[in-house]
Amino acid sequence: MNKEEKEYPLIDKFLFHMFDIKDVDYLILKGHILTEHSLHFFIEMTSVEKLNFEKVKFSYSNKIEIAKTLGLFKNNAKLYSELKLLNKLRNSIAHKLKYDEKLFADFIKGFEPYKDFFQSETFKKLNISEEIFKENENGEIPENGKLNMSMLYISTICMKIFSEGVKLKK
Repeated sequence: MNKEEKEYPLIDKFLFHMFDIKDVDYLILKGHILTEHSLHFFIEMTSVEKLNFEKVKFSYSNKIEIAKTLGLFKNNAKLYSELKLLNKLRNSIAHKLKYDEKLFADFIKGFEPYKDFFQSETFKKLNISEEIFKENENGEIPENGKLNMSMLYISTICMKIFSEGVKLKK
């Protein structure tokens, strides 16, 4: 294990869970769970009283609202709508056994501002192919590209939550 892995074990754990996923339904479910764990981290870092999430049960929506009252979205209002949309996607699977394709298309659109970031020099070591961002002749992003973009997007959402938790704790 290198030094970076020791310094950021929680982020490494999250990324490890994301990069082997090959199914959009599973990615949405796993992403929902990972963002929920990120919300736990944020709430624990910023609240005066610590919560035992094993004993005290809150819904995902409740956790978003708790995080809101603790300041998570103060510097990033878009994060609130990203989490709400991911929750709607997860609920579409829970109630219809398949993700809602329109909601998923809306979710993918949210990744647009991050494309350049993931193609920057900083992320060259991840070997993210520019091909995953390219549209086909019909102007659509191929399924593999959607899956990879969603993976990166959910990872970004988790990292934004972690980052805000650490900043607000200081």
